[in-house]
Amino acid sequence: MWTALLAMGVLIGLLAFGGGKKFGAAFGLGDALLFGLDIALVCAVIGGVALLISQFTQERGTAAGWTAGLLLIFIVLDMVRRVIPNTEWISRFSPIYYYNLSKPLVPGYGVNAGAMLLLLALTAVLSGAAVWLFVRRDVGGTVPLPGWLRLPERPASRALPVGDWSLRSVYARSLGMIAMPTFWWTLGIAGFAGWMVFAVQQMESRLSSLFSSSPTVMNLIKTLGGGDASLSAGFLSAMFVLLPLFLMAFAVSQVNGWSADEQDGRLELVLATPQPRLNVLLGRFAALATATIAIGLITLLATACAAAATGTTLDAGHLAAATLGMIPLGLLIAAVGYLASGWLRTAADTGLLSFLLLIWFFISFIGPELNLPDATLRLSPLYYYGTPLLHGLPLGSVLGLIAVAVVALGLGAVRFVRKDIGV
Repeated sequence: MWTALLAMGVLIGLLAFGGGKKFGAAFGLGDALLFGLDIALVCAVIGGVALLISQFTQERGTAAGWTAGLLLIFIVLDMVRRVIPNTEWISRFSPIYYYNLSKPLVPGYGVNAGAMLLLLALTAVLSGAAVWLFVRRDVGGTVPLPGWLRLPERPASRALPVGDWSLRSVYARSLGMIAMPTFWWTLGIAGFAGWMVFAVQQMESRLSSLFSSSPTVMNLIKTLGGGDASLSAGFLSAMFVLLPLFLMAFAVSQVNGWSADEQDGRLELVLATPQPRLNVLLGRFAALATATIAIGLITLLATACAAAATGTTLDAGHLAAATLGMIPLGLLIAAVGYLASGWLRTAADTGLLSFLLLIWFFISFIGPELNLPDATLRLSPLYYYGTPLLHGLPLGSVLGLIAVAVVALGLGAVRFVRKDIGV
């Protein structure tokens, strides 16, 4: 993992250097490589956290979920000092804080060697502790937690759970499988939306003075946020464009589970009951759609509560459009993933979806600044999402995305019905 992160850091540095030379930036190759190293170090810290947590969990999903939750907490802790005065001591508990102390691409700012060495030390301590625990525990087992951290054990029961609600259908079982991941993703997405409302309200005066001195950032905010809107409204609208990306990432994680179940043969027992193949696929997708809708609704509720608590004025219809309008985007990437799983192995399927998210992000966020043609911008589904927090949701475009998702899911269903399981 360390080797891979180091290689990625070098590649990021080289690409940053090439981009800087293209646009006449005032930093050299060494600065660009230090920038890539800084990214690799903070990622290594998060990897060390995940590796350490995995020594105490039986399932990889649990370790990944706890790590994602901690990452979200680290991001929020780093943001606290920008919102609430005299709270920098709180931000120091986040590795993101030490990553941000080094800005080698900014002329005159440079690198904080102490911060980078601290990130390296954290990586070594976390990963070293994980390795030390791993070599001392049973293979396939976990490190026992102290008694005060253990949940109370339920008495063992020999009765089969034949009446459990989650076993009554493929749809119900699928809901039971994704309940906990949905909870954590909902907490993260809804929490981020609510926090952004609070942060923008607290930082309104700072944003005005900060962005007024940076025409480039002002133009970017206007492009992403919605043209001639006020600075705070435009900034909040630009931040809300990230919500569909988060929801689409959730969909990718669930498509990974579907593809892995098929590849590893875990659908064979279900199909032997017998269950029509089409029902199995549609049941799993329906559970994912239900979770996606739930995330959208709870995000709407959390954002409305945050706006009411902070006194921020938001148009109720536009707020509903911004939070619920991301649901079709999540269903679209899920449908594409189900379609691709008919031909690709799990790693390739997940990699393809991740690559699509990256390309769509680049087109929508960087494309306008690079003056890419409108035909290229239309290749990203985020183009059709628009800026609903300010201008409402373009209904025709959203219906078009839903139609594409239906077609992709239909083709994926045809492929799944006709192919051999695990092939």
